[in-house]
Amino acid sequence: MKYHMVALVLGLQLLSVLGVPALAGAAETNKPVLLGTVTRDSLQQEPYATWFDKNYEEYIPNAEVIAQLSTAAEDMQVKVFFGSWCGDSKREVPRLLKVLDAISFPSEDIELIAVSNADSLKRQSPDGEERGLEVFRVPVIIVQQKGSEVSRIVEHPVLSLERDLLAIVSHQDYTPNYPSFVKLSQWLDAGLLSDENVSYRGLAKQIDPLVSSEGDLNTAGAVLQARGQLPEAVKVFEMNVALFPKSASRRLALAEVLVETEDYEYAERTLKRAAQLNDDPNKLKRILELLEEVQEQLREQEKAAKDNDDA
Repeated sequence: MKYHMVALVLGLQLLSVLGVPALAGAAETNKPVLLGTVTRDSLQQEPYATWFDKNYEEYIPNAEVIAQLSTAAEDMQVKVFFGSWCGDSKREVPRLLKVLDAISFPSEDIELIAVSNADSLKRQSPDGEERGLEVFRVPVIIVQQKGSEVSRIVEHPVLSLERDLLAIVSHQDYTPNYPSFVKLSQWLDAGLLSDENVSYRGLAKQIDPLVSSEGDLNTAGAVLQARGQLPEAVKVFEMNVALFPKSASRRLALAEVLVETEDYEYAERTLKRAAQLNDDPNKLKRILELLEEVQEQLREQEKAAKDNDDA
C-alpha cells in the first residue's frame, strides 16, 4: 500500500524531520504569555507593551461612527477573550480599547481574559471563564446587554470594530465571522454532539454552507478535545471528514481523538485511509507512528481476549 512504500523513504529522512517541529514547539512554549483575567495595565507592561502601544496609537476610529456608538452603547458590556501569543489578538485588542476609550466607555464594563494555546489548555484560561461560551478562535469580543450576549466579534471585525459594535448594540443584522461556530454552540447546548445516535453526516450537510475551510471545524474539534469533551470532538472531526473527504489531515485529527476514546478499530481504518490520501512526507510519519501504536493496542486486545477464552 502507499503508506508502506513512502515509509521506506521516510526512514532515510527521519532524524531531520524529527528535529524541526520539536525545536519550534520548545521555543514557542518559552515565550511569556498572559493567562486568566488581566487588566489594561498588564498589557502595557513589557513584553506586551511593544505591540499594544503601537497598535493602540496607530488606530484612528471613524469619528462619525464613534458619535453614534457613544449613544447606542449606554447599556453595553464587553467580555474579551484573547491570546497574548496570537497575532489577531495583538492587533484587535488594542484597537478595541482605543474605540472604547473614544466613547468614554467605563472600564468596569470591560473584562479581559487571556487564554492559552497549549495543547492541554487550548483556548482556555486557568479559571475557566470561557466555559459555556464556546471560544474556538481568538480574539472573541462578546457584546452583552443587561448581562446577556447579543452577538460577538470573532478573530477580526466584519467591517471595523466601531461599525461592528454599532451594528450589534443597535440590533442590526449582523453575522460574525465563522458562523459555523454559532451552529456548533447551538448543537452543543442541545446535546446533539454528545448523542451517539445523531448522524454526523446529517449535521455536516446542515453546517456545510457555514464552513469556509477545513480549519474551521478542526479548530473547534481541537478545543473540545483539549476540554475533555471527547464524544463531541469525535462528532466534529467526523463532520469535517465528511465535508473534506480527501484531506489526510482531517482523518489524522479524527484518529487522534479516537485513540483517546480507545476506539482502536475505527482509528485503524481512519489512519489507513489517511495514509492512502496523504502526499506530505512529514505528516505521513505521524500517521504511520500512530497507526503502529493503534495496531499494537489491537494486538494486545486480541491477546487478552484469547487468554480469557483459554482460561
